[in-house]
Amino acid sequence: MFVDLYHRAAQHYSLNQHADALAVLSPLLEGPCADAETLNLAAACAYAMNRVDLAQAYWQRAVAEHPRHAGVHNNLGNLYEQLKRLPEAKALYQRALELDAGFAEAHYNLGNVLAHQDRIADAEQALRRALELRPDLAQAHYSLGKLLMKQTRADEAQTHFRSALEARPDWADAHLNLGNTLAALQRWDEAERAYRTAIELNPCLAGAYQELSGLLETQGRDAELESLYRCLIDHVPDLSTAHYNLGQLIYRTTAVAGLERIDEAEAAYRRAIAVQPDHVQAHLALGNLLKEHPARANEMLATFRRAVEIDPNSAEARLNLGGGLLRVGAYAEGWPLMESRYDDSWPQQPIRVPDLPFPQWRGEPLAGKSMLVIHEQGFGDSFQLCRYLPMLKARGLSMLSVVWPLEDPLLASLDGVDVCVSGEALHTLPLHDYWCFMMSLPALLGTTLETVPHVTPYLAADERHVEHWRSRLPARVPKVGFAAMAEPRPSPFDVRRWVGAQASMPLLGLLGVRFVNLQKAPVARAQLDTLPPHLRPLDLMDDVQDFSDTAAIIASLDLVISVDTSVAHLAGALGKPVWMLLPSNPCWRWLIDGEESAWYPKARLFRQTVPNQWDDVIARVTDALAEWRDRN
Repeated sequence: MFVDLYHRAAQHYSLNQHADALAVLSPLLEGPCADAETLNLAAACAYAMNRVDLAQAYWQRAVAEHPRHAGVHNNLGNLYEQLKRLPEAKALYQRALELDAGFAEAHYNLGNVLAHQDRIADAEQALRRALELRPDLAQAHYSLGKLLMKQTRADEAQTHFRSALEARPDWADAHLNLGNTLAALQRWDEAERAYRTAIELNPCLAGAYQELSGLLETQGRDAELESLYRCLIDHVPDLSTAHYNLGQLIYRTTAVAGLERIDEAEAAYRRAIAVQPDHVQAHLALGNLLKEHPARANEMLATFRRAVEIDPNSAEARLNLGGGLLRVGAYAEGWPLMESRYDDSWPQQPIRVPDLPFPQWRGEPLAGKSMLVIHEQGFGDSFQLCRYLPMLKARGLSMLSVVWPLEDPLLASLDGVDVCVSGEALHTLPLHDYWCFMMSLPALLGTTLETVPHVTPYLAADERHVEHWRSRLPARVPKVGFAAMAEPRPSPFDVRRWVGAQASMPLLGLLGVRFVNLQKAPVARAQLDTLPPHLRPLDLMDDVQDFSDTAAIIASLDLVISVDTSVAHLAGALGKPVWMLLPSNPCWRWLIDGEESAWYPKARLFRQTVPNQWDDVIARVTDALAEWRDRN
């Protein structure tokens, strides 16, 4: 009777008829000492039915009634391992091995628990012992391969993943991990084949898509990358990250080309949010995309606000909202949020707080105090915001020191600056009462759009330098500084701020004006060399040592035409008329429309009307310059 019932139950179990199997086993479980195999099968049925407590009870009973049966100790250990009760699981595996030292599966299971407990050497020993007993135990090869990868022993790891695949060639996860070992060995083609095989075997294996996408992105294979994301979405449509990544790819690749597919990117972001409404990064990405549409500024702000609502502790979300508010002129609310840029809760904090033995200024009274103000971002930012330094001194500071990244005396020309040193000399300065980032000054001084301190000039070029450079410039002709050549940037979005030499030719061909190059970087100057000789601006940059020289040249000019770069800010700070060429999605400081700037009263803003199309901008600037020339 026992044999018949057990075999009937086993047959039901093999057909996934777990409740029927358990019902058949019921008479065999009623006795005071049920057979170990019966208890084991009953526990397996209960576990398959997600009745974990019942499965545990059967396996515990099996261990109690058959204390020398290694298999039931191993199986109860498996259950405890699944329940994350690792110390109990380890004890059961060890007991199974005391009963049967040749039990390969128990060595394998013990190795896995030890690996979870970060006992790497012991885990490796247990897995290797399992393989000595069962060289074809695919799971042990797989686990040992993963353990070796944790130790960056990729070459050894790939051998074990290959052994696992010899036994189980259709194991998608093993192909994925083999790909990871090959990528670690920089065997990119083989890694790609392994990832693609994993995807073929399991089209829903998100990890394989992720690894392959990283490889394709590194190699700049954007078309294949897009196909990969779409394939993942087809198979796992409710994976928010896949929609988000597709949106990021489309937006990044189309931003430089002209935003022809921006609607597709927006749709992908919105689908990511629909699938996962608390996806903060998707909200941030959508908000940044909405910056491309000035008329949708309210949507942009609402999207950023939603990101902050989802995660109020996200410094990145607060910073994006702050930038969006500045963009529409809501300075009172925006400036405080910009302080999130150095929040220490941000894993990839863009601005590092210096380790100084005196406190950061938070707006305390300054009469009789000393302060150290630190340049933190681009040169243009400091040229724009150093206007606040005299305002600090006017509050009664006894000493105002400024840390500037260059050995350059330009900022020393500011009224009220007592000491100006390079960043390398930061820790050689005496103790101050406070320190402050320069970008924090608008917030701390309560700047609104209406109260921007816009009196210029507030920087001055050294008169001796001015005389020197003026003597090298042509006389009796209007002289226009020019800074519009493309420079390499780490982000493809930054490229949109820069005009190429060829696009500038209609402007540079205007007669009756002498253009003077104001960019020193080699890429910009190399672009000038591609122009016909009669269109090339006068280039004196071989003899320019620092911004003090550039400032002296600008002071000797009549007008500066520049893209959004440090040259434009320097010209504005010197009180020179500056015409700025702005992309359709400009920096926050230029707002979203208008030809005037709250920061520089002599600035005139020429905005793109079509993303990435400079022809119309250059045509308008050329016409305006012709009128200016005729008046001058």
